[in-house]
Amino acid sequence: MLSEEANRKSEGLQQQLTAVEKELENLKRIQKQASTSQSATEVRLNRALEEAERYKMELNKLKQSNKMHIEAAKMLSFTEEEFMKALEWGNS
Repeated sequence: MLSEEANRKSEGLQQQLTAVEKELENLKRIQKQASTSQSATEVRLNRALEEAERYKMELNKLKQSNKMHIEAAKMLSFTEEEFMKALEWGNS
């Protein structure tokens, strides 16, 4: 009788242990999936950051180029005005 009770208790504990082991394996699998997903997300974020930096550098280059073109256009406009004044002065 005592032996039967011990066997039942042992079986119950064995079932609990099996259930806990299955849960542990499941949690390990979920953790591995989450880790893989996180790594992939980090890779995508790093690529996006690198791309954003490239765009930033390109925008800075375009800004500098634009600035030079604006300055050149201003100088050309000034020179054209002076040339027209000189022509008018020469005709009078």
